[in-house]
Amino acid sequence: MKIVIIGAGNVATHIGIALTKAGMKPIQIFSKTENNAAKLSFLVNTEYTINPDNIKDADIYILAIRDSAIKDIIEYPKLQNKFLVHTAGSVSIDVFKDTTSKYGVFYPLQTLKKSLEVDFTKVPLCIEASEEESLLILKKIASKISDNVYFINSAQRKKLHLAAVYVNNFVNHLFAIANDIVEKTGVDKKILLPLIEQTFMNIEKNNPAQIQTGPALRNDISTIEKHLEQLKQFPKIYSDVYKIMTESIQSFNQ
Repeated sequence: MKIVIIGAGNVATHIGIALTKAGMKPIQIFSKTENNAAKLSFLVNTEYTINPDNIKDADIYILAIRDSAIKDIIEYPKLQNKFLVHTAGSVSIDVFKDTTSKYGVFYPLQTLKKSLEVDFTKVPLCIEASEEESLLILKKIASKISDNVYFINSAQRKKLHLAAVYVNNFVNHLFAIANDIVEKTGVDKKILLPLIEQTFMNIEKNNPAQIQTGPALRNDISTIEKHLEQLKQFPKIYSDVYKIMTESIQSFNQ
């Protein structure tokens, strides 16, 4: 299976490494940014190009690029009528329908950064394709690099991507706020880790709404006011987030 990766960012890097470990080394990396292309090609021991006219012929092209760049990239002559898949969470599979008859989606439901190691075998891979043959090819590739392969259509994937923003991006931002608060107390932030771990253990087996705790749920006005008073020494946005989260918990659990 000859695979070309279009892109050399976070997602492209992790997919490229995972494919290489599984014995499916990409035959080429294409990126407009030469520095990124060179780094990824070095990591997976393959060649790269920054010239769209030099993109190699392949069995499948994985577009691991910004959502907004997909429509421009698929206009390249070298990609016309090829088997194209994108890795985006919120872009419909139909973005390819006027370019080729074989296309699909290869979406890893995970937060990915070049600098952070990820066990890709545990990453949920959501696949979708224009027809059965293409879907079987994607399943074969996905199954070699992940133990968690799901057949997810575009409507489902968009909702998953939205949910992922809540459980990853928003939660991580809350961790950042908490980290800032704790650092200013002079206490080691590791003191919060058991609480964080227990929280995630709890939601693994329970409906999060049914195990909610805290002053917002209890409508503990006294504690909430004390928290807001303490937050006056921090950026105002911290108080705004606290108020919004409190209101959301109370309305969700009415």
